[in-house]
Amino acid sequence: MFTKQHLTWEYAIFSAHIHRYLPHLKWEDHVIIYNKWIAYHQPKPLKYSIEWVVSALDQLYDGDPKIICLYHLGMHGQIPLVLADEGIHFDLLMDTKVFQKNGHEMQVMQDRLRKTGRYYRFLMSDDPKVLLKARSTIREGRHLVLFADGNSGARDSLDRKVQINFLESTIYARKGIALLSYLLQAPVIPVSHYQYENHCDLFTGTPLLKKENESKDDYIKRCMQFLYQFLGDQIRTHSWHWECWSYLHELNCYEVPLSKPGHIGLESDGNIDLMLGNKRGVFNRKHFCYLLE
Repeated sequence: MFTKQHLTWEYAIFSAHIHRYLPHLKWEDHVIIYNKWIAYHQPKPLKYSIEWVVSALDQLYDGDPKIICLYHLGMHGQIPLVLADEGIHFDLLMDTKVFQKNGHEMQVMQDRLRKTGRYYRFLMSDDPKVLLKARSTIREGRHLVLFADGNSGARDSLDRKVQINFLESTIYARKGIALLSYLLQAPVIPVSHYQYENHCDLFTGTPLLKKENESKDDYIKRCMQFLYQFLGDQIRTHSWHWECWSYLHELNCYEVPLSKPGHIGLESDGNIDLMLGNKRGVFNRKHFCYLLE
């Protein structure tokens, strides 16, 4: 049932994104998903009191340093601390704006990381020297931890991204992770978790690395497809676990085809009543367009 909370632009955009990538869901299911999403992503303390099952991390202790890819699935602030508590040494690559916006939490995280007795660096993705710093991370034997679905505040043009399949549609993803892996010859490994009432189980995907004679462009596409396939598998049936639904439109990661005049009416399926300025109309969640009454 709609409430005032669901007659907002925030809900409408959220719902439009859900429909784009999971179109089989009924419109009424979106309200349930939205409510679960809000509850699931309530802020949690960085040192979250829950038991972690970490046996899946065994492959991170030996062998060459890897690029560890996390996702915004509810425990993205806690998992780096778990990795450090388990003796895994890494540097954390992140978006500068996110770092600045969450300055206090980031300082708490770094202080907590360094209590393990090791030095953990925070690398900024827009640093002109980030590639050199990431290379030093790998060469010095540390893993590089980053967020595969981050893309925060990114407004790169689509021709600078790679188009890949994602759930039931396509998405344009930034190439940085795959490019780092290609240039540094470092395997990419996604890490996620299953959350239960009293514990979380960490699990990983199979490490991915460039094939012999594989071109840079081919590897970039294969790598990013691999990472988003891993994400899609996590949220296909539990879509509320993914934090990013509400701001995909800000990331320039999809194209919306223009609708033909008269194709959408005020009574069309997918419309939701919304105010635009001081005028009333409807936003169509299928076609991302607004019609004045």
